[in-house]
Amino acid sequence: MSNLVITLGLGSAALALLFFLIYRFTRLRAYHAAAVVVAVMLFVFIPASILTWQGADVFAIHLALYVIVPYGLGIVFSQKEAEAAAGKAHVGRLHWAPMVIVGFFTIIATVQAVLITLAHNGMPDRFIGTLLPEPDAPVERVTSAFPGLVDGFEDRDQALAVHRMSELEEQASRGWEIRQGWLGEPRKGQTETLRVEVRDAEGRPLEGAEVTGTFLWLADHRKDQPFAMRERGDGFYEVDVALPEAGRWDLRFFVERDGAQVEQQANTRVHGHSG
Repeated sequence: MSNLVITLGLGSAALALLFFLIYRFTRLRAYHAAAVVVAVMLFVFIPASILTWQGADVFAIHLALYVIVPYGLGIVFSQKEAEAAAGKAHVGRLHWAPMVIVGFFTIIATVQAVLITLAHNGMPDRFIGTLLPEPDAPVERVTSAFPGLVDGFEDRDQALAVHRMSELEEQASRGWEIRQGWLGEPRKGQTETLRVEVRDAEGRPLEGAEVTGTFLWLADHRKDQPFAMRERGDGFYEVDVALPEAGRWDLRFFVERDGAQVEQQANTRVHGHSG
């Protein structure tokens, strides 16, 4: 996606060159030359886009700009042809109306290209401190990219909002005591051990359970970290985790044994690299 501006610029330049070559070396009038350029563009661009699909937004912005370029050139040179045929003295002076139309669509295409680039790549680091508010906690890198639709968003929203009250009440009735915590201080990109202690309603260690869960990074679901814990005995379960980002992580995990299941939710903060 970082080459969006390049593909738009090079593609527009190629279409403009093709228009000038057709208009110069054939007897086609400006509008006819523009129509030929658009037809050639569609013949090449649509199959190429299908083979290298990058999303409807990227396809739309390319298609819009690639149509605007020959269309604008057709308007400009058609006006010149009309003035030359009428024998006007000021051949080459353009009427403001077609220039406004071409300029309007060019601005729209440019703004859309910038928005698409920011959505996929985020804002350049040198602008983040100026245009975005400072984060509430020190982090090494601020991500402003939008990853798109989040898979399973409804399930995640249910887990974090905790509105399935009947399920939670049934789980609470079992009386299981569950505690979780890190054995050390979690840091970005460094492996640390998460430990969970489970005891039944009588306070005895709950052994033979299956403990699984996920660390949720809400800014980008692609960074979520699922895990399955290993049993250490005496009701303790552990897993080694290396979380890729500094900041807040939400934690959702399940303790299951003999068909009974309890869900736990928490959050933790991962620090940046030491030093």
